[in-house]
Amino acid sequence: MDVRSLVLLLHVVCSDVIIYPAPDGLAPSDKFSVNVTQSGQPPSRLFVYISTSDHRSSSPLEPPGRSMSWTSFAFTGAPVTIEVHAPKDFNNCLVRPTSYGYKCKRLGPNRASFTVLQNARMMSVEFDYDYGLGVRDITDKLFVFADPPEVNVPSPTDPGVLFYGQGIHNFTTSLIVGPEIRQVYIAPGAYVRGGFQLPHGNVTMHGRGVISNENFTRHDERIGQCAVNFMESSGNVYEGITIADPSKFFFLANGNDNIVRNARMVAAWMGNTDGVGVGVGGVVEDSFIIADDANIKIHMSNLTVRRCVQWQMQNGGTLQTGWETLYVRNVTMVDMDIIHTDWCKFKNVCKTLSGNDAVFDTYGNTRHFDVSDMRFENIRVEGSCPRVVNYNMDPAAEGTISNITVINLSVDSQPVHDPIHNAISGSSRGGRIIDWQFVNLTIAGQCIASGSDGDFIIDPNTTSNITFTC
Repeated sequence: MDVRSLVLLLHVVCSDVIIYPAPDGLAPSDKFSVNVTQSGQPPSRLFVYISTSDHRSSSPLEPPGRSMSWTSFAFTGAPVTIEVHAPKDFNNCLVRPTSYGYKCKRLGPNRASFTVLQNARMMSVEFDYDYGLGVRDITDKLFVFADPPEVNVPSPTDPGVLFYGQGIHNFTTSLIVGPEIRQVYIAPGAYVRGGFQLPHGNVTMHGRGVISNENFTRHDERIGQCAVNFMESSGNVYEGITIADPSKFFFLANGNDNIVRNARMVAAWMGNTDGVGVGVGGVVEDSFIIADDANIKIHMSNLTVRRCVQWQMQNGGTLQTGWETLYVRNVTMVDMDIIHTDWCKFKNVCKTLSGNDAVFDTYGNTRHFDVSDMRFENIRVEGSCPRVVNYNMDPAAEGTISNITVINLSVDSQPVHDPIHNAISGSSRGGRIIDWQFVNLTIAGQCIASGSDGDFIIDPNTTSNITFTC
């Protein structure tokens, strides 16, 4: 039997469902259990990971006592049924993104089920005893990831491959991958406590395992800027791996033509845990990001982002420009689901937001903008969103942000209250925002035909041609 066959035998295959093995020695979630079945086959138990907030708690906005659980599997063919056993009973449950159309139903005490129609789906399962309304977030979160099957699983004996098999792998620092390595493979059931730096290009980093920074302190110098850093290298692919509990950022790839696909970034327990930043020509697709700072950074040209699910925690912009001198052209973001915006959580009364807190956001000490030709289409914001747009240039900024098109942006609801508003303004130093078109922007089901309809404050002296059409 060849090596690939041996690797595949690590999975339990039921019909067209692939069940990933558990990392030996790692305790499963004590909050949720999850089964999956297809075409009338007996259900199979999935291993459910868990991360808790206690070791990251250092401020009122980072309270202890919270958890995130997640699980994943792969399938093809017929739909699959997911059954969840929750820690408490409930009346109603919900699967987000709601755009998937997956209906959650109560089967009996503490038990819920829903049907997944296709793979490449990233779901949050939520219960009415813990919807996170008011001044707290969801205390115990659960994510279910339905993968496409793996392809091109490498041999563990290939000298050009760093292969991490099932089990726990403990690093003392971030591993710098040498130029002789063409693939880094984190197998299903592999759990790597550490980080990776890949300074050399044309590397594929893939698998279905987990990279966790749980053993490292906040901003730990042993990890560096982020859990996985492609640095300035180009032509890399990152696919299928989960990053959990980062000590700072999750993932950066500042070189050219890097691809992020089917990535999961979870357990962002503290501020400054940014999600994804990629360089010129970068692609981010079919990925799940829960971040407590900038979720996706828009800092480079020719960026394409599609079919991602995002959860914005208490800090940071969801789709963010800013923080540095910017030259950006040709950005396309389409078919995105933003399932939570938690900036007002843990505030008794939400009277203020950071300038960094909005779905569409520019912030920081950016002194010069040269940004144009960005298109955002089919963006869905679920729940109550305190602020959708905050494009206010720094007072000392110069340059322009121009030709921004937003098509089919829907927001479930946005509270209207002072002093929090949607805002667009340039600067007194000559910074200008020009030609911003909102086409079919809806808030609470109402199409917004003017800035005042959408609670926008638009500076007439530093902006021009900001239009709203239905």
